[in-house]
Amino acid sequence: MEASRVTALGACLIAVQSLAALAAVAGNPAGQSFPNKPIRLVVPVPAGAGADFVGRTYAQRLGAAFGQQVVIDNRGGAAGIIAMETVAKAPPDGYTLIQATIATMCIMPFMYAKLPYDAMRDFEPVSITSLNPLLLVVHPSLPVHSVKELIAYGKANPDRISYASVGSGSVQHLAGYVFAKEAGISAVHVPYKGAAPATVDLLAGQVNTAFSGVGTVAGHLKAGKLRALAITGKRMEAFADVPTIQEAGGPDVQMGLWNGILVPAHTPAAIVRRLNAEIVKAAGSPELNAMLATQSTSPTSNSPEEFAKLIREDQARFAKIVKDSGARAD
Repeated sequence: MEASRVTALGACLIAVQSLAALAAVAGNPAGQSFPNKPIRLVVPVPAGAGADFVGRTYAQRLGAAFGQQVVIDNRGGAAGIIAMETVAKAPPDGYTLIQATIATMCIMPFMYAKLPYDAMRDFEPVSITSLNPLLLVVHPSLPVHSVKELIAYGKANPDRISYASVGSGSVQHLAGYVFAKEAGISAVHVPYKGAAPATVDLLAGQVNTAFSGVGTVAGHLKAGKLRALAITGKRMEAFADVPTIQEAGGPDVQMGLWNGILVPAHTPAAIVRRLNAEIVKAAGSPELNAMLATQSTSPTSNSPEEFAKLIREDQARFAKIVKDSGARAD
């Protein structure tokens, strides 16, 4: 009888130990051990571009926090499709990330009849990393100094306003389209293959307006080569004297440029949370803020749920704008 009790007690102890071990494994297996090797951050633009700078800046902070190198993998070209497909088909283990943009996640899906990935289902949002408005800028030769004057000029001179963009369907293109439509003016869209050639022609007066990224034109504004009339979204400290388009008497053009980190769908939640926690810490660090300030931008972050909500809302909004504008992939 005593032997039976001992045997039963031993069996119970073994069972309890087994359950405790299982609970420990189930509780945080990925979060505790991740990462134990280098992480790859795929960036959908060439080295040197604005989004690349944001990615590299975060990669440095994340690498230091993880004690593992975060390697930048530039996969420019094809409007970011190559980069997005690479990550969509990567193992969902947290070791392949993508710095997606508003264009790759919320505009490109509506510019193409078919993509080699599903932007809604093939990715898991981790956190936004930067969010910047656009500046409505004009060449000094254009005789306008405010949004109201620009609209009045456009109504009095149909098709005399031309606006540059970094390509058909880009945020810059669609911002110009929405502005002109809501303001009731006719403006000629001139697409370029990137910010550099668009800015060159804008500075030369070949086109006279643009909705430009703040980092692209900040230096030219300070040099007096371009004039800023307004800013989309909220005011920026770096351009404290530039009003929002609504404040300046124009239509509400709520468009900007964001970057954010995503992982392949089905990545363990513990890994997503671990990545998110370090991105949030990085975004709040004085060092990262100082580095991004050199490009007239600032870091930001949010939860995976908040980022997913932002993506869904932007996808719904741009689906309609792209359709109404008639934008097509180049």
